[in-house]
Amino acid sequence: MKKATVLILSILMFVGIGLSVFTPKAIEAQTITWKMQSTWPAGIFLHESAVGLAKRIGELSGGRLKIDISPAGAIVPAFEVLDAVHKGALDAGHGWSAYWIGKQPTANLFSSVAGGPFGMDNVDYAGWLYNGGGLELYRELYLDVLKMKVVVFPTDIIASEPLGWFKKPMRSAADLKGLKFRAAGLTAEIYREFGMSVITLPGGEIVPALERGVIDGAEWMDPTMDKELGLQDVAKFYHAPGMHRHTGTLEFIVNKDSWDKLPADLKAIVDMANRENLLRSWLELTSRNVRDLEVLKAKHGVTQVETPKEVLIEILKAWDKVAARYVAKDPFFAKVYASQKEYARKMVSYRRSFYAPYDLVADYYWPKR
Repeated sequence: MKKATVLILSILMFVGIGLSVFTPKAIEAQTITWKMQSTWPAGIFLHESAVGLAKRIGELSGGRLKIDISPAGAIVPAFEVLDAVHKGALDAGHGWSAYWIGKQPTANLFSSVAGGPFGMDNVDYAGWLYNGGGLELYRELYLDVLKMKVVVFPTDIIASEPLGWFKKPMRSAADLKGLKFRAAGLTAEIYREFGMSVITLPGGEIVPALERGVIDGAEWMDPTMDKELGLQDVAKFYHAPGMHRHTGTLEFIVNKDSWDKLPADLKAIVDMANRENLLRSWLELTSRNVRDLEVLKAKHGVTQVETPKEVLIEILKAWDKVAARYVAKDPFFAKVYASQKEYARKMVSYRRSFYAPYDLVADYYWPKR
C-alpha cells in the first residue's frame, strides 16, 4: 500500500510540474519583447507599414516575439535610430539607409539609387539584394565597415519617386537652378550639381518649411505619402516622373545582441516576415498611389506636370558624377557600386530582349491624350 501511495504521489507531482509549464505565467516568461522605433511620423503609410511588420512578426511567432513600436521622436530623434539600435537603447528600428550617409556614403546604395541603378527596376533591384550578393554586402556595411552591432533586413519596396512639389511649374533644368529644395541622401548632391540649394529635413518638418518659404520645393515619397504629409496644402504643382530614386527598399534593423538571443525558429520568422513585407507593402502602396493621385488632382486642385526628359537625363549625368567621386575615394562604395553594375549588365540586357517595352502595349490600349 505504501508503494502504491508513493507512486500515486509521484505521478501527481510529475503531472503538476508538466502542467505548470503551460500556465499563463510560464508562457509570459517565454515571451521576448523588443522595443522598436521608426524614423517616420505617426499616421503615414511608412509608419503604418512598420506597425504591420511588427504585428506580423507577433502573429507568425504565436506571440513569442512581441514588438512594441513607436513613431519618430518618441524615444530618440528620427536621425538617431541607427545609433540607438547599435547601443541597445532600441532592440529594433525601421528606416531608410540613406539617412546614414554621414557615417558611410555606401548606405545610399542600399536605399534608393538614381536610374535604377543602371536601368534596373524594383524587381531587378530586389533580385540583386537576394540573388546577386547585395544583402551580404548590406550586412557587411553595418557589421564590418561601420563596426556597428546591427543586423539588417530589406523591407518595404518603395515606389519610383516623382521629381517633387513646387509652387510654380518647372519646365527645364535651368528653372531648377538657385531653388531651395528639400532632398535627402546622395540625392542632395545630385541636385547641387544642378546649382540648387539643398536642405535635408526629416518628414515632419517639410510642410512647415515649404509654407514659411524656407524652401521653394520638396521631394518626399509618392502620391500616398505626400498626401498624408500634407504637401498638397502648401504647393500645387506636382512634377513626375522622377529619376533620383527609381527603385529602393526601406530597412528593418536589429541590435545584434538582441538578435543573437533569439532561437533559430524566431530568427527564421523575422527573416520571412520581412521578405513577405517587401511584396505586401509594394502591392498595397502601388494601389493606394493610383487612388491618391486622383484625389490630389480632383479634391485638392493639384496640377500634375510631366518632368521634361532633359531634366531626367541631367539627373542621370549628375548621379554619374557624384558616384564617380565616391568610387574614387571609398573602396567599399566602389565594391558595392561594381556589384550593382555587373548584376544590372546581365539583368537589364535580359529584360530588354525578353520583355516588350512597357509603352508599346500601354500606348496601344491607353494612348496618351
